[in-house]
Amino acid sequence: MSGSLFDRENFGKLFIRFVLGSILAAKGIIFFVQGQPALTLLGKMLSIVGITFWPLYLGWIMAICYIICGVTVVLGAFFKASTFLLGTFAMLDAVFKYHMGGDVVGEITHCVILSTVMYGFMFIGPGSYAVQK
Repeated sequence: MSGSLFDRENFGKLFIRFVLGSILAAKGIIFFVQGQPALTLLGKMLSIVGITFWPLYLGWIMAICYIICGVTVVLGAFFKASTFLLGTFAMLDAVFKYHMGGDVVGEITHCVILSTVMYGFMFIGPGSYAVQK
């Protein structure tokens, strides 16, 4: 029994890709639904690396990137670039929340874990069930 169901490495990658990609694409949509304050805060996250101009515009671009990269992670297309970008966004989010005085155990740890998973997937690859293969 274990040989037929639990030895499906590529199916596991597909499952994780589907769940994480869907959540991250939905996160980008939520930024748009919340409007200007959420997009401006998202753009201000780039102040950690010294980019302080046009926070609303940059937040809009980052929200679009969340949606596009989330969809491409689900599909397995442009996988390494998408996982690198999402991992970097998650790490920037963790550092930003730390500087804003966020909850280390809850908010910041969640972002670091997400970043680690995205960077790990960048090295592992999308598996056999991907559009790009």
